[in-house]
Amino acid sequence: MRKILLLVGLLSAFNLFAEQDGQISELNGINLWWQDHGDPKHPAVLLIMGLNSNSKVWSEQLVQGIVEEGFYVIVYDNRDIGKSTWVTDEPALISFIKALPTFLIEAFVDGIFTFIFDEAGRFNMANPAPAEYDLNDMALDGLSLLDQLQVEKAHIVGASMGGMIAQVMALNYPDRVSTLTAIMSTPGFDTPGLSGPHRVFKDAMKDSMVLNFLEQEEEALVVIERALTGSRFAFNETLFRQEARKRLQQGINTANAQIAAVGASPNRFDRLQEIRMPTLIVHGTEDPLIPIDHGLSLAENIPNAAKMILQGVGHEIPEALVPPIATRLSVHFSQVVE
Repeated sequence: MRKILLLVGLLSAFNLFAEQDGQISELNGINLWWQDHGDPKHPAVLLIMGLNSNSKVWSEQLVQGIVEEGFYVIVYDNRDIGKSTWVTDEPALISFIKALPTFLIEAFVDGIFTFIFDEAGRFNMANPAPAEYDLNDMALDGLSLLDQLQVEKAHIVGASMGGMIAQVMALNYPDRVSTLTAIMSTPGFDTPGLSGPHRVFKDAMKDSMVLNFLEQEEEALVVIERALTGSRFAFNETLFRQEARKRLQQGINTANAQIAAVGASPNRFDRLQEIRMPTLIVHGTEDPLIPIDHGLSLAENIPNAAKMILQGVGHEIPEALVPPIATRLSVHFSQVVE
């Protein structure tokens, strides 16, 4: 009897570990790492993270908050990041650059920056780099995961690039989307009339790129996160470093082609009127990467879209605002009876 109890205990511990560590499934031609939370019988919520960011960027508090509101939450690593398939290998040129002295790396990065932004200071989408995949491929990754879990429709929540992927799902596969939520996102970096990133972010982006070439990845994350943080809540470097290590442990492919995928995908502005499911736009007033006018453009051009404007917030989801955000999401999701 004691041996049976021990075996049951070990199996329970293994199952708990497996749930915490996530799973990998072969979907849409790649291996996709995913993790679910809550009761699968509850309405599903699919969370899609942004550029260069794996699923560990989602706050555990936010995930749990949505679960406590009565929803089944699914998170996953996009292709080319985290524990999902890294489609893009580091080019030989980049490996060579990493071996150079720091001053030459800095000069190389300065040269790159002459091509990243256009004359208006926005991300240059005019001549996108060749892309092995685009945002529609990334949308199909998420939808394939829903198929795997036998989820017919889900509430789709995307942050930053994840919000772009969520828009593609809503436009191209509307029968799979119960509601749409785009957090700190855009209809397209090259949308006429919308502003480019702030100087503080551009400077941090350059410093971060140099640090990544020097293989100081944690420092690179700190530099970027400090620049992305708004004035309302002070940047807590000690706490962020703890979170950064979780992200690094999950895996960050600094050579990923996600920005090329964004550039290779059509601007969505002219199609926003096609989005008919309930939509919520969440955006910070001090976002230095995707300024507030991008979020307002989404809210104004998607029929009947609601918005949640976060005063003094940057390109971030501050822990202090997680409870009201989770509650607002629950209200938004509840507009649809599953």
